[in-house]
Amino acid sequence: MAKAIKYPSLGAPLMSIERYAPPAIFFHWAVALLIVIAYAAVITKGYLPKGSAPRALSMTIHEWAGIAVLVLAVPRLLWRLVKGAPAALPGQGWLVRVGSSVVHLLLYVFLFAQPVLGYLTLNAGGHVLTIPGLDVALPQFVDKDDALRRSIKEIHETLGSAFYWVIGLHALAALWHHYFRRDDTLRRML
Repeated sequence: MAKAIKYPSLGAPLMSIERYAPPAIFFHWAVALLIVIAYAAVITKGYLPKGSAPRALSMTIHEWAGIAVLVLAVPRLLWRLVKGAPAALPGQGWLVRVGSSVVHLLLYVFLFAQPVLGYLTLNAGGHVLTIPGLDVALPQFVDKDDALRRSIKEIHETLGSAFYWVIGLHALAALWHHYFRRDDTLRRML
């Protein structure tokens, strides 16, 4: 029978090489918060009457949370490419390592694809985003085209639904590591 791998207690301090660097932790949680805000705003919008000021505000919050995700996703990805991430913890089988890599890759794809698709949907709908307080319009990348808007919006919404599952899998894996494996996977990002 193979020897059991012993993990440090969850209360033991982590060495800096085992943790994510502070900028990586900041990007992770800031982007996570913005995603929660974007989802909450678009869900709230669905419950509000069409043409109402609260519905418009919900959509504006959704749009700007998405733009902020994209703005933070760029330095987040650059940090990851330049600085990397801590090595996998001991005892992680190949399936866990491959699954983690696939989920993280999908998360990065979503972090870029969703805001870009949302922005292109706005462009194709003829909606111009203006920076609040500065009255500076963000550039338009596509002309107004209702058929294109519907197509891009459908992809944006479909990916948004898939993103729920990937985020859920990511969160469940972190909780599984923390409560069942009792390793430091989650603590490395806190």
